[in-house]
Amino acid sequence: MSTPRRLPVVATRRFERALDALLDHYDGLRHLHPDAGSRALRLIDLVEGELVPLLAVQPDLGRPAQLSVNQSDTEKNWLNRLAPLTARRRLQAREWRLGDFWILYYRGTSAVYLVSARHEREAEYW
Repeated sequence: MSTPRRLPVVATRRFERALDALLDHYDGLRHLHPDAGSRALRLIDLVEGELVPLLAVQPDLGRPAQLSVNQSDTEKNWLNRLAPLTARRRLQAREWRLGDFWILYYRGTSAVYLVSARHEREAEYW
């Protein structure tokens, strides 16, 4: 029995900036609720402990990405321009729900790229 091929999972700079923005956001809420940052910290633990190993062996696990719940004309145009670029590189935009958050990632032929994160109640990615 062969072992499934493991793809490297790469956290992009954009993904790191999204996590930083989430941490800053929750840190700003500490005066209202002292435990506000625990969700963002839990997200980081889930990404490192569960998501990365899971996507390494099952990169097609998530659903095709819906970049915004309320797709504007601008976003539709952006996606139409992006489609030919990602087709050549064989990238697939996908998303996976992890706790209270959606993780946006691109699945390529040689790697999985973590791109962004958003809370389930947000309409767009950071």
